[in-house]
Amino acid sequence: MITVKLSHTDGVVTKVSASGHSGYAKSGGDVVCAAVSTLVQTAYLAIADVVGDIRYERDAARGYFEFEIPSLGDRHDADVILRAMVVGLKDLSSGYPQYIKLEET
Repeated sequence: MITVKLSHTDGVVTKVSASGHSGYAKSGGDVVCAAVSTLVQTAYLAIADVVGDIRYERDAARGYFEFEIPSLGDRHDADVILRAMVVGLKDLSSGYPQYIKLEET
């Protein structure tokens, strides 16, 4: 199962971490894993493009990716990107609840 953790501070997402493998299909053909990876990594890339270099950690063998959004004066663009990611993750987790767990703190 893939677990995606969204950490909030003052009502906005400040950290995203995804870990595990869905187990939906064999590696290389797992569309659930690919969808989650695409949403999380695209959000990271878009935010890094908008706000500059941001901290991340990745371990492909463990199926782990984490990034943290720095304190920003104007978070509008980052928040729009994160909201799109969250909408996609919620849709995936409702369609594949046995493969994706979404946690918000």
